[in-house]
Amino acid sequence: MITINFATRNYRAVASAVLVLFGVSVVLALVAVGIIWESSVLRGDLSEMKQKLAAAETGDKQVEFTLLEQEQLVKNLNAMSGLVEARKFSWTRYLTSLEAAVPMGVAFKNVTLSPKDRTLGIEGMAQSPEALRNLMIGLEKSNSFSKPFLKHQSLEKGALSFNVVAIYHGHENVGMVQVER
Repeated sequence: MITINFATRNYRAVASAVLVLFGVSVVLALVAVGIIWESSVLRGDLSEMKQKLAAAETGDKQVEFTLLEQEQLVKNLNAMSGLVEARKFSWTRYLTSLEAAVPMGVAFKNVTLSPKDRTLGIEGMAQSPEALRNLMIGLEKSNSFSKPFLKHQSLEKGALSFNVVAIYHGHENVGMVQVER
């Protein structure tokens, strides 16, 4: 026969459960304190990182400003060197050399010169094929021009239309004012 006594309690089991719950509560409280402490440390690190980031952004802006100044200075120097090169070029000598190579019976519509590669471009009209041939011979014999090339020729309204290219060889220092001291 089984007898159950409902009047008594098993205090040992309840005491063990209370002790386990107390231990778990203490551990959870320590974990909560650790999390709070870690979050305060991380907030401090975050504010320090924000300050470092602000300082780095300020430094980047200063470097960017310096780079922009340097880029502008390089542009100015390039423009100045272009001006110096332009001063070295003698348009008078160029046009005089071109005029010396042009025979009678040839008229120009357009004359161009590319400063970088010194390529001469001439569009014009010739009264006859002989006049055009004499222009090509004049450019070939000139000391100022080389490699003349007839790119195009056609007959328009009784005149010979043409397009010629050549390379101009002028003296580098012609046109510069020599100052003696």
